[in-house]
Amino acid sequence: MSIISSIPPPRKWNHKHIILVTLIGCLVLNAITAAISISLSPAHIFFSIRNATISDYSKDQDTKFYNFTLAANNTSPRMAVHYVSLSAEIWNTATTWVPAEVDRSSLQDQGTMQPPGNVTDINVCAEYWQSEQKSTPATPAVGGGQGNTPPPAAAGDDCSNCTVLVMASVWFKSRWWIGTRTYDVRANCSQVDFGNHTAIVDCKS
Repeated sequence: MSIISSIPPPRKWNHKHIILVTLIGCLVLNAITAAISISLSPAHIFFSIRNATISDYSKDQDTKFYNFTLAANNTSPRMAVHYVSLSAEIWNTATTWVPAEVDRSSLQDQGTMQPPGNVTDINVCAEYWQSEQKSTPATPAVGGGQGNTPPPAAAGDDCSNCTVLVMASVWFKSRWWIGTRTYDVRANCSQVDFGNHTAIVDCKS
């Protein structure tokens, strides 16, 4: 027999029943408050870059391959991160950028979910010759809008001081199946040296 079914009609309540109903009401109110708080206050994710390398696998010296590991850190102990999209761009000048291919196979649920309190390493690569861009495209701004200003990049066409732009659309879900709305996340990872694979670069959102 459940606690609620054991409570008699209000006209037969005594002080114990009043206390019990008050406690149940407080629990329900706390649950509603927690749900609203979770939906309005998402968890935080942080990105960093390591193992940045550049190589030439062909006889064509104009073709270069950028590779790096994108570490996604979900610091929340209770909220899972669900990725709607995840992309990256490599900028080595203010007008030269390379769209990268993000391998999301290390994420759970077919590349869409990161569990609470987890750091996931995601492999990212880009081919310079096929994907080279020499214009200033409109890059997504925070909040899902469009911006016209590229991220800061190094002066000169080299790989020793690049900027990596990470863009993601995510939503968060708690252990109690409470989900948030979708958020646009954008992080700048500056001074990435693809000639130094031992360096670790923290990205700024």
